[in-house]
Amino acid sequence: MNIFTIFQNDFIYHEYQPLFTIDGSQHLYGYEALMRNIHQVNPEALFHTAMKANILYKLDTLSISKAIEGFCRHQERGMLFVNVYVTTLLHPSFLKYFDYLMETNPGLEGRLVFELNESTTEELWQNPLLSNVLTSLKQYGVLFAIDDFGQGTASIKKSIEFEPDIIKLDRYFAKDLAINERKQRFISFFNQFYGNETLIILEGIEREADMMVAKELGISVGQGYFLGRPSQLLA
Repeated sequence: MNIFTIFQNDFIYHEYQPLFTIDGSQHLYGYEALMRNIHQVNPEALFHTAMKANILYKLDTLSISKAIEGFCRHQERGMLFVNVYVTTLLHPSFLKYFDYLMETNPGLEGRLVFELNESTTEELWQNPLLSNVLTSLKQYGVLFAIDDFGQGTASIKKSIEFEPDIIKLDRYFAKDLAINERKQRFISFFNQFYGNETLIILEGIEREADMMVAKELGISVGQGYFLGRPSQLLA
C-alpha cells in the first residue's frame, strides 16, 4: 500500500464505541472514536507506517478531524473520546489547527476528551510544553484522560503530576474482576484515592458479573463489549 493513499477522502473512517454509566440505571455517557480504514489494515500498523514516513502528525490530525466531524454530524449528546499522540499535541501547528477545528464544530465545546496513551515515552511526558498545551485546550472545555492506565511502569507518577480529568483503567483490570480479589482490592483502593477528583472509567468489560462488581467497587462509567461494540453512528 502506498502510504499516501491514506489521505484519500474515503480511506479512513471511524466507528464509535459507547460508554455507559453503571452506578445506577445505564445511561449513555459518550463514545470513543476508533479509526478504521477501507482495506482493514491494523490502525496501529497504519500509524507506525506514518511515523516512519514522518507524516504521523498529518495522519493523526486527519483522524481527529474525521472523528469529530462524524460525531457532530450524527450525535447531539454525550462526550466524545478521541485518541491523540503526545507528539501531535506538541507539534507547533497543533493549537492553530485546533482553534479552526473548534470554530467549525462549536457544538463540541465542553464535550471533547483527548485520550493520551499511558505507554507514551517518558521523555515526551516530561516535555514542559505539554502542560502548556493541555492548559490551552481547557479554554475550550477539553478534558484530558490517561488511556490504558496500568500498562506502563510510571502510571501513578503521571496521574499525580498531570492531574488528569479522567483515568481509563486498562482492560486487564476488568477481565475476571468478579472472581479476582486482588483486582477488586486494587480498584477499591484506586477509586478511593482518585475518585473524588478524577473520573475513573473501566475499559474492557465483557461480562455482566464483572460489571456488577465494578459497580459495587464504586466505578461509575464503563466501556466494553458487554455494554456495546464499536459501530458507525447513524443519523
